[in-house]
Amino acid sequence: MAPTTTKASTPKSKTTTAGVKKAGRPPGKGRKGKASAAMVKMQAYFKKNRSKYESLDFKEQQKKLGEDWKKSSENPKNQA
Repeated sequence: MAPTTTKASTPKSKTTTAGVKKAGRPPGKGRKGKASAAMVKMQAYFKKNRSKYESLDFKEQQKKLGEDWKKSSENPKNQA
């Protein structure tokens, strides 16, 4: 029979408080809100203007619509 151990093993924690902590972005101060709003506008623009390029395949449509979007007055970057 194998000998029994009475010693209980405890897992060692590897967390330390040493080092420099990176400051996180404060809640509500991110850039995601503006980016997602612009993305929604761009997707609506693409959907509305896709009929202009029906003869092209999807990849070519996206390229043409992207070029149009860059010049569009609906693009938030062009309004600033």
